[in-house]
Amino acid sequence: MKTLLSALAMCAMVQYAIAGATVPIIETQTASNRHVSVTAVTDNIIKVTNTSANEQPKPSQLILTPLGSADADVTENNAFKTVTTAAGLSARLDSRTGAVTISGTNGHGLYDDGHRGRDTQGNRTLNLLPLDNTEVFYGGGERGYTLNLANDTLVMYNRQNYGYTDGDPRIKQMNITMPLLLSPNGYAILVDDYSAAELTTGKPLHYASESPDDISYYFISSPEGFAKLPGQVSTLTGRQALPPFWSLGYITSKYGYKTAAETDSVVNALKKAGYPLDGIVLDLYWYGKEADMGRLDWEPSQWGDHRKLLAGLKKKGVNLTAISQPYVLRNGKGIDNYREMSAKGMFGKDSVGGVKNVEIWVGEGGMLDVSNPDTRIWLRERYKRLTDEGVTGWWGDLGEPEKHPEGMYHANGLTTRQYHNLYGNDWSRIIHDLFKEEYPGTRLMTLMRGGTIGLQRYSVFPWSTDVSRSWGGLQPQVRIMLNSGLSGLGYMSHDVGGFAIDKENPIDPELYVRWLQLGTFSPILRTHSQEYAEPYHYPAQQHIILPLIKARYQWLPYNYTLAYENTTQGTPLVRPVGMYETEPAAFDGIDDQYLWGRDVMIAPVIRQGARSRQVRLPSGAWVDYNNPSRIIQGDTTITVEAPLETLPMFVRAGALIPKAMYRMENTLQYNPADYTVEYYPVPGQEPSATSFTIFEDDRTSPSSLEKNEYALVRLDADNTPATINLSASVSGTYPGIPLRRTITFMLHNVAKPLNVTATEKVKQHYDAATRTLRVTVPRWNPSTPLSVTVTKQ
Repeated sequence: MKTLLSALAMCAMVQYAIAGATVPIIETQTASNRHVSVTAVTDNIIKVTNTSANEQPKPSQLILTPLGSADADVTENNAFKTVTTAAGLSARLDSRTGAVTISGTNGHGLYDDGHRGRDTQGNRTLNLLPLDNTEVFYGGGERGYTLNLANDTLVMYNRQNYGYTDGDPRIKQMNITMPLLLSPNGYAILVDDYSAAELTTGKPLHYASESPDDISYYFISSPEGFAKLPGQVSTLTGRQALPPFWSLGYITSKYGYKTAAETDSVVNALKKAGYPLDGIVLDLYWYGKEADMGRLDWEPSQWGDHRKLLAGLKKKGVNLTAISQPYVLRNGKGIDNYREMSAKGMFGKDSVGGVKNVEIWVGEGGMLDVSNPDTRIWLRERYKRLTDEGVTGWWGDLGEPEKHPEGMYHANGLTTRQYHNLYGNDWSRIIHDLFKEEYPGTRLMTLMRGGTIGLQRYSVFPWSTDVSRSWGGLQPQVRIMLNSGLSGLGYMSHDVGGFAIDKENPIDPELYVRWLQLGTFSPILRTHSQEYAEPYHYPAQQHIILPLIKARYQWLPYNYTLAYENTTQGTPLVRPVGMYETEPAAFDGIDDQYLWGRDVMIAPVIRQGARSRQVRLPSGAWVDYNNPSRIIQGDTTITVEAPLETLPMFVRAGALIPKAMYRMENTLQYNPADYTVEYYPVPGQEPSATSFTIFEDDRTSPSSLEKNEYALVRLDADNTPATINLSASVSGTYPGIPLRRTITFMLHNVAKPLNVTATEKVKQHYDAATRTLRVTVPRWNPSTPLSVTVTKQ
């Protein structure tokens, strides 16, 4: 009894200040001598920390803090303390046991019994019981084996899976793992941990970690449901900065271009064939041969005057990204770097402080200890020199790390299994901080395939690594993009065409076309393979392939707006089919199609020989993008024809899709003064009024949002029984904003109008064969809102 009274006496209800904000917190010291604190971090986020009484929680490596203030009340009732936010999220703390009951909006919640222990392997354990009846969880980082992660065990230890395919059990555990689950019921659970761990997603959720420290977790509630949940999660984990505009174009890559002459010839061949091109990626041959890994310098016998090459590519509008790896080998031309860094203690060490050498497929050497400040400085200086010479983007390969031997010790005091998952974050941060401090006017693209929660904060564009060039390789890519995107990795993409070839069957034109169709509507369009990566290797399919890559550029206004939504709201570019539905979980089995933004549905063909497929449509009316006269009432499953030339696509009734319908050789030729807006009205559509807002800025500045140097072009449409009313207006400004604009409205599947009037001079044309009305305003002055009225017959 004395112990219990002592524990109760130590229970406190306090508020502490962070950066001038008051953060409500309730805490107690339990009868079992543990200190439990419950913090209302925001109105929609609760943090629970449960530590041994003599331990102090360590600052998080994953979470953004401080976050600001929560509007919350703290109350006491007998042995319970409760914190309740203005949004209706509450947490009740039992001061005797440390048990926490969280009650969220929309009827969801979580129970934590307060017990912390260790399993038979000595791992720290945590049990959490969701209080709703959910059987669906998404996220977990990069997971390709299924979309719904419920009732399974997720290993939290980054792993490379060369040549993987659908059904391969290895892809339960991929290159970027995160202890993060999102429920379609509108809440998420995030464990603040990066050590090797396992998360069992049954009831209760069971987490077992090799962390040397006690573990905190967060309960994240979205009062507006699943659609806004990624935004709430990214309040904690961070959001990615606006991408380099060129990264949204077409990028060519191969393992690998070996000389300056070959690189230049590939670029010239693509341009000669009429392909727009914005980037080229150099694999490991830029520094010589495979065994020269860690050299981080150009091989003059292969690349001659590399500065001249880089300048020439820039002149053609092509940005070069170069590979680097976490290993410095001693069996090649990296030997001088190996000797220097070994002597200065910059590699991972063994138990007695010597270099813990790593053997990989091309040799042996040291592994960069990116937790070591000296290593970080050394690597930063190399990246800076090479960037100054003209390298535009960086590729961090093998960053799981692929080979990370047991028994390695790092400068931050962590062992192999404690540091492994965080390695990619720390490596990415070196490049991110370099660009932020040395190139403050340049946006960054870093390709990285390893890391954990918060990786997106470092301008990382992850990809699903060395996938098999096969139909089995294509099939899990939608799932990977969906789970990764919900986990914060909005730019997760894939090696379009497939990387790991079957040497006996290296070319499959049908597969290449289908993969490119998916890639055209993926966050990054980058073809990459061991052989036959470039589209001109498929001459019989050029009539399909070339228009696809050109379409990538036509969709730039829409796609750049999706990037803006990702940066400002945390919303992924690739979204689950049920994201905006009343019951999102009803669509959890749909893992081979997705929403591209809110209003466009992509249903790629991923089966060999298929010329049709089933498509599940969400609620509301939908228009067949390839045949706008076909209107389908949603919440149904249909079969659509899909000849090789056709990517099945659908748009919501009333959708407004802005496009750039002019020829571009690269994104430098993008012109925000010229939009074509495709509009898809449906008779009797509900709601009759729809809108879309285009994001604009100078497309180069990393700080356009912070400086308010951007504009929003608001498009509105109202399809009434008598008229179709269209309007456009511009708010905001930025350097170089167009003073005059051309805007064309393309109205699909409409009857010939009785009349068209506008606040500006217009040109109109009606095509009876396609039932398409084209209305062009050639010199709109955006200082005045534009209004167009189409009067129906």
